[in-house]
Amino acid sequence: MRPPSDVGVRAAAPFAGAALLMIAMRLSLLWRFPPFLDESLYATWATRVHDSVNDRFVALAYGKLPLLSWLGAGLVFAGIHPLDSVRLVSFAAGLLSLGVVAALAARLGGRDAAIASAFVYALLPLALVHDVLGLMEPLVTALLALALYLQLRLAERASMAVALGLGLVLGAALLTKETGEIALVLFPASLIVFDWSGRQVVRRLVGWGAHALVALLLAGAAYLILTLSDYWDDYPQARRSLGTFRDLGDGLAHPLRWLQAEWRDYGTELLGFVTIPLLIACVIGIVVAFGNRRRLAVLYLLWLLVPLVVAILFLPNPFVRYLVPITPTLAVFAGLGIAASAAFVSGRVTRPRRLGVLVVVVALAAAVVFDARVVADPATAPYPGLSRDEYASGWAAGTGWRELADVLQRRADAHEVVVASYAGLSDALRLSLGDDPRVQIVAGQPGNSGPEATSDYVVENGTPLPSDPGYGVLVRTWAYERPHHGTPLVLYRRGVQWQGQTYVTPDDLRAGLGLPDADFDRFIAAHPDIGAWYRATASR
Repeated sequence: MRPPSDVGVRAAAPFAGAALLMIAMRLSLLWRFPPFLDESLYATWATRVHDSVNDRFVALAYGKLPLLSWLGAGLVFAGIHPLDSVRLVSFAAGLLSLGVVAALAARLGGRDAAIASAFVYALLPLALVHDVLGLMEPLVTALLALALYLQLRLAERASMAVALGLGLVLGAALLTKETGEIALVLFPASLIVFDWSGRQVVRRLVGWGAHALVALLLAGAAYLILTLSDYWDDYPQARRSLGTFRDLGDGLAHPLRWLQAEWRDYGTELLGFVTIPLLIACVIGIVVAFGNRRRLAVLYLLWLLVPLVVAILFLPNPFVRYLVPITPTLAVFAGLGIAASAAFVSGRVTRPRRLGVLVVVVALAAAVVFDARVVADPATAPYPGLSRDEYASGWAAGTGWRELADVLQRRADAHEVVVASYAGLSDALRLSLGDDPRVQIVAGQPGNSGPEATSDYVVENGTPLPSDPGYGVLVRTWAYERPHHGTPLVLYRRGVQWQGQTYVTPDDLRAGLGLPDADFDRFIAAHPDIGAWYRATASR
């Protein structure tokens, strides 16, 4: 007979293997994934929260919620780079989701389903890509999954410890992203698994209600923290100005219209980021779950479908990151489907183990291939749908910014270099430059006023330069061609041209013309465009 400790190690080994696989894959991407536009902005907010207590609610000013920037600021305080800090929050959230997935699957289908679900989550491309991006979705996904688990526990047996924990989780979800409100909407659905039998049902229901009220009051108190901000009154208007959501009435008034408008893109991204075999496994898992534990299956299915419906009805831009909240329950059902399929096939052959392994391999093969291409080169991986523009080839993609930062640092000398951008600039450039004092970045406005009018360089990212971009001429000096024939990232050098020669500083112009002072002055007077550039640049 094996000692108890040996049994415990053997029982935990598959889950440890899934966790180690997940950690290895995420860490291989954490510092290599190109810095996407949104996460670069969140990293900048984390820096501002770290640098000034007055900026602790800066996210509200931009129509967003602050928890990610708060957690990121804590890691910045520990000396971690701002972009790495928000990515590490997502990484930790992914690990939490993995643990909750295993716990939820164990309740639905036992140990084999829990193991399969853990590996599905570790290998699911939708989770892999977003667990290494410093976005709000991985954090709110982990909090939603944990809220489901705690709501389930509370419905099965009311406990003040569970109620307090649930209240904190709900509050954290509400402080992360509006999607966190799904946990409140679905809270009553947890009564599906409530034990409605016996003479004490009314007393137990009242007990559940009292504990649920405690959780809701704690969540509400956490949300009230936002009212301490000077930005609180401006937050609704800032949120509406983003144009990233439909209001409740509009979303519910035209559901078929929004389904027709959004499903093509969402469907393409689901097929790519989840893969057809895992979607089939998910459907099988749902069928098996309804046959084994119907009430629990109904509850999980609601948590799978409601975030998807919310994305379709209320989020007009069909970005795949909006679907990340479905990953825990999707992984649970897919894991159950794989485990049940392997058991069904193995029970009908003479060599069950080999065929069972084959079922698992077939189910996960497409996901593994996708993951391998992402790990090999996250900048050129064939992301499906709009995600290719988002993460690799579009103006918002992180590709090219680190390379541009390297170019600017190589070209900077002892004097400060001024770089202007008129549109499409990502905070990824500032983050990639770090604290280099030699490079100053300014926002550009057309015309001849402000530092942008005499900047040394100008960055173009998808939006054409204005017709009046300041003094002199702009000469293309460097370009990064984004993958898949994407939007080029272009760097222009400001200067003047004379007789086929480009001059980028006043001293270059004097030396290149080789004229005595009096003749040089007459040249400047005779060429007003060159003269205007010369005087503005020389006085900078």
